[in-house]
Amino acid sequence: MRIRLFVLVVIISGITSAGKAQSPVANQWCGYTGKSAWLDWYQMHRDEIVKDRGADTTWLYVPVTVQIVGDNSGNGYFPFENAIRALCEMNENFAVAHIRFYFVPDDAVRYLNNSAWYQHEFSGGSQLINQNKLPNRLNAFVVGDPAGNCGYAWQNAIVLGKNCSGANNTTWTHEAGHHLSLPHPFSGWEGFQWNYAQPAPDEIGGHEVEKTDGSNCYFSGDGFCDTKPDYLNDRWNCNSNKESTILQHDPNGEEFRSDASLYMGYADDNCATRFTEEQIEAMRFNLYDEHESYINQTPPFTEIDDDAVVGLVSPIDSQYVQYNNVTLTWNLIPDAKFYVVEISPLPSFSPRVFYQVFSPPTTSTTVKKGLLNNWNMHWRVRAYNEWDICQPYDNVQIGVFRTKNLTATNDLERLVLAELSPNPVPGGHPAVLNITSDESMDVSMLVADAAGRVCQNQAIRLSPGENSIGIPTDHLSAGFYVVHMHNEKGSFMKRFVVTD
Repeated sequence: MRIRLFVLVVIISGITSAGKAQSPVANQWCGYTGKSAWLDWYQMHRDEIVKDRGADTTWLYVPVTVQIVGDNSGNGYFPFENAIRALCEMNENFAVAHIRFYFVPDDAVRYLNNSAWYQHEFSGGSQLINQNKLPNRLNAFVVGDPAGNCGYAWQNAIVLGKNCSGANNTTWTHEAGHHLSLPHPFSGWEGFQWNYAQPAPDEIGGHEVEKTDGSNCYFSGDGFCDTKPDYLNDRWNCNSNKESTILQHDPNGEEFRSDASLYMGYADDNCATRFTEEQIEAMRFNLYDEHESYINQTPPFTEIDDDAVVGLVSPIDSQYVQYNNVTLTWNLIPDAKFYVVEISPLPSFSPRVFYQVFSPPTTSTTVKKGLLNNWNMHWRVRAYNEWDICQPYDNVQIGVFRTKNLTATNDLERLVLAELSPNPVPGGHPAVLNITSDESMDVSMLVADAAGRVCQNQAIRLSPGENSIGIPTDHLSAGFYVVHMHNEKGSFMKRFVVTD
């Protein structure tokens, strides 16, 4: 039925419908513009489709492969664990529509190294999509800069900026809504400048502007009558009623405020909370029709027991470990496909100094950089699989270990961690010796040149924790120098270079 009706619509209306599906635009919050020809057809036949289908609350499942893009050297990857979190949040937002996303079994994530895709204009975005798009799934590409946008839906894929993909950000939900046919509620206003204190024009781009009385709601704006008029095409905040603080005027001069609760609008993330009933009907029928290959697949349906905890083997119970060579070991749990390993100096795990995703049968990893010496470090492992991506954070074992320089030749090296920067240092600018000490102590510090001549000598009192000591270079000529620190516990040295 859909194909015959769609052909009929095109014959009757010529190219009008196709003309509304525009190319994406750069340097917006979202690059998507206009409406798709499919949605024009659907809205023209919505009443008969809804009547024919009746009430439908069947769960629909959408397979996803995330393709994470870095530059030519593989730098800049969006962490896969953050993609897991983003998909979990999407499921929470789409639950009212009875739509659930899951990772394609054994093909959850791929990595692409291409600087022209990592930060791209739309020519690069088109190449990215068409050279890497996989069949029968939602393709989600995560990049550094998607043409100046937070994201866009285009060519049957979604492209997402990693800087707009943080916790509780609605970019993924917004772009997935576009993928399933939804336009912006301000459709037609993309890139259009207007003085909102004045009545809106009757038409924009040859299409009627939506009025507050609902008289033209089915053939103006987004074509949904349960979304209010909205002309705001830039990011905006909401008031306590989840409405825009900006007052607008429709073509009849009637005042109104935009609905901030809609995921498909441009209200701030903390304002957006819902899809409307008509939006949900459109997305669900889009899955039955335009994306039926998604829902014809059988998801894995494998749940990880909510009470299952990844058991930590070592190091635990505050044992001492070599700060630049720590091996973490944990136990497998049934049905897990991904283990997210995190290390932080704080039990809140913010900030983290290490995080990585592993797949079974891997149950250990060795960390050789990034950990501070003489610190209590906390670590945990959380388990997921392609279907079960919303594991609770509070049901997890936390291990604690203490870093030391166990290979040091004397006690002073074991008690302090020293880093000197910048190195090289421009002449006339101070170098800074940052020392983390395990206890209070007095030390002597001297600076010697390459011939062993003492250039500076001073006594220093170190406090527990972080200490910063400036080393002036005003009277040092360009060349190599050595910083010696010593007391009764031992000694250590740091080398640095002074440049012209």
